[in-house]
Parts: sequence; C-alpha cells; structure tokens
Amino acid sequence: MSSLLDTLSVEVTDSILTAVKCIESADLQIVFVVEADWRLVGVITNGDVRRYLLRDGDTSLPVSACMNRKFRAVRDGASREELLKTFDLGFNALPGIDAQGRLCRIYTRQMAASPEQPVLARARAPVRMSFCGGGTDLTYFFVDHPAAVLSCTVGLYAHATVVPRGDAQVHIFAEDLEREEHYDSIAQLVACEEKSLLCTIVSLIRPTYGFDLYLRSDFPVGSGLGGSSAATTAIIAAFNELRQDRWNTYEIAELAFQAERLCFGITGGWQDQYASAFGGFNLIEFENQRNLVHPIRFEDAARYELEACLVLCNTGVVHDSGKLHEMQREEMAAELSQTALLHESVTLCRRMHRHLIRCELYDFGLCLHEAWMLKKRFSSAITDAHLDSIYDAARDAGALGGKLLGAGAGGFFLFYVQPQFRQSVVQAVEALGCHTTNFRFESSGVTSWRSKIQ
Repeated sequence: MSSLLDTLSVEVTDSILTAVKCIESADLQIVFVVEADWRLVGVITNGDVRRYLLRDGDTSLPVSACMNRKFRAVRDGASREELLKTFDLGFNALPGIDAQGRLCRIYTRQMAASPEQPVLARARAPVRMSFCGGGTDLTYFFVDHPAAVLSCTVGLYAHATVVPRGDAQVHIFAEDLEREEHYDSIAQLVACEEKSLLCTIVSLIRPTYGFDLYLRSDFPVGSGLGGSSAATTAIIAAFNELRQDRWNTYEIAELAFQAERLCFGITGGWQDQYASAFGGFNLIEFENQRNLVHPIRFEDAARYELEACLVLCNTGVVHDSGKLHEMQREEMAAELSQTALLHESVTLCRRMHRHLIRCELYDFGLCLHEAWMLKKRFSSAITDAHLDSIYDAARDAGALGGKLLGAGAGGFFLFYVQPQFRQSVVQAVEALGCHTTNFRFESSGVTSWRSKIQ
C-alpha cells in the first residue's frame, strides 16, 4: 500500500485517539477505517470527532464508535472527469475501492496530471488530379521557362504510421506491396546499398530512435494519381509529427522531392509532392528561384458541380511514370518543338485556371479535351490503341473531354461528363474492361497527428 494509505487509514479495532492522531498528521482532516483485509467500512472526519467529544465520548473506544458508515467512495481507476465532479461537490479526499470494497487508493484535489504516455504518429496525404500543365514542372524545362500546373487533391490517401520503439531496431511494413524490411539499427539501414523508396526516405530523415513504420494506400500502384509522392509525403509528415522543430509545408514538399527524385532516382516533376503536401485546388507555379502554390477559391456550388461532372476511370493498365519522364526528356533533347508544346501547355493551364475561378465549367470540360490532345503530342509512349479506344468511347458517349492522369500510358482517365450523359459514358468505358471510381475532393493537404500507444 502507498504511504498515503498508511498515513490516512486505521483498522476498525484501533482507538478513536489513534484516529485523531492520524487526522492531525495530515492536512485532509479525514481518516479511513478498514478491516484487516483493507475492506473499507467507514470514515472519520475532524467534524465527526468534535461531535463525538461534545457528547462526552470516550477516545479510548474503538473507532467504530464514532465513524461514519455512510461515506462517498469511487471505484479505483475512476476517470478524472468523475473525480473532478465529485470534488466539486465539496469533498477533499475520496477513497478508491475495488470490486470487493477494499481500499486501494486515496484521491485528493491535488491529484497529479496523468503521466506522459508513449505515443505513435500518424499521417495521411491525398493523391492529386492534374488538369493541365504536367511536364512543365520538370526542372530541365522551368529553369529557363515559366511553368504552371493546375491540380486538385481527392479523398484517396497514403497512410503512414510511425511507432517509436524502446530499442534501436527498425521494422518497415508496406501493406500494398506485401513487403517487410527489418534492420538492427538506423545505421544498418543507411549503410544498405540497395534501398527501397521507404528506406531512402528514412535515410534522409535519419531519426535518432528505433521505430516500426507502417504504410498503406487507398489506391492501386501505377494509377497516375501521384501515389508514390503521396506515400513519401505521408511518411515525412509522420516523422515530422514527432519533431520539436517541425518542417513547414514547403519543406515537407521539398524533402519529398529530394527523397523520391534525387535520392531514390524516380524521374519526374515537382507537382505531385506540392499537391499532396498543400492539398485542395491549386495553381502551382515553378521557376528557377522558387516554387509558389496559389490556392484557388471558388463557389461551393461550382465545386460540387465539378465533382458531380467528373468521372474517374481506372483503365487497369499499370504505368511507370519514371520511364515515361525519361523518354520525354530524351525526346525533348532531340526535338526543339517539345519546348513549344510545353509553352502551349502553360498557356492552356492558365486559361483553364480562369475558367475554374469564374465557374465556367462547360468551357473547363472542353479544355480537358485540348489538354489530352496536347499531352499526346509530348511522347509516342503516352497512349496506345487500347487507351485511345477508351477515350474515343467516352467521347462518343457524351464526355466533353478528359485526359489520362499522371505521365500517361495507363492508370486513370479523368472525364468531364454532363449529368445526362454520365450513365452512357460509364457503360461505354466499363464495356471495355474499365472500372469507374467514386471520389470526393479533398481540401486539406497532408495531415498528421499523435495518438497514445494503448
């Protein structure tokens, strides 16, 4: 038993004088009467003793002569809320008893705050839909030319969880890839020559503690939704949640680019990391000196209408964005006309931005078709006969426009469809083996939080 229990408790066979000495030895002016097995049978307060003495009571008698058998007790382990409410009724001390009525604890108004508990960190980062401007966010273009990308994020996420360990070990679990990696320490992970993307991210962050890292996603690999960037962003944000000096959103996006593009070597642009980090509808401008994210504000009714008119279509074809970007870079180096195409893309991107903020959604839908026609001219690998047949079927069924998301060659088509044609478009693409997916826009970017480890 605790020292407070020993100080403020007497046995039922002890004298009243013994109880008085216990009461006077502490500031709470109360003593708890227990049986030999610590079952609580009564309490005695300073007031009880005074009233007993006023009746010429004998202090040599057992405490049972003056104890109060109708006392207020709480269950051991009672919530702070319950205790605070009881104390607010005027009590200074409360006995905590177990199921057998035994005195286990004495609660006071000075009860300490709960001790600090181990925590885990979680984060989720949304994937993006790029409407126009993809390809202009590649560094070899915007170091010499102004670039812009128009995109939004949707409610499909990469989820990361970091559970700090009490030892130096590192365990990584990638649910979607059905892959596990185990290391005795961060140093062993960093020294590994052939790292996965997840290990590359950890090597860049270099936490000073062991941990378990879990990653899962709401979307398939190779979807064209910027999934690897969303995963990278989520992992960085989860570790960021455990830092004292947290990185801001721009820094998270830059670290994600560094890990994915420079350290791991996936060729690609900058838009995916910024889109997942910031979230919402954005016009993202890329320049040699700085990148700027401009949030787009437009009427709720227009946003709901746009969401209702967009159909997300999974072609079932997995693509490799890194190889496509490498091919585009090679074709750009060999053909100066590629630069002119990218300038056209920037111009179209700004026109679509104006349509969006002015709620001119019909024109926006037509521009999606222009964006796809332009995108197909970037590289011979962006589409093929099967993908063209899907797009043509959607257009014939009533879609105003659409485009493959991401680098191309597979993944998801995004179509703009007016309500009267939606069913026919869905039936047309599903007849070709595609699957349409419901989605909702996501206005927030990467989000992280802590939770107690139970």
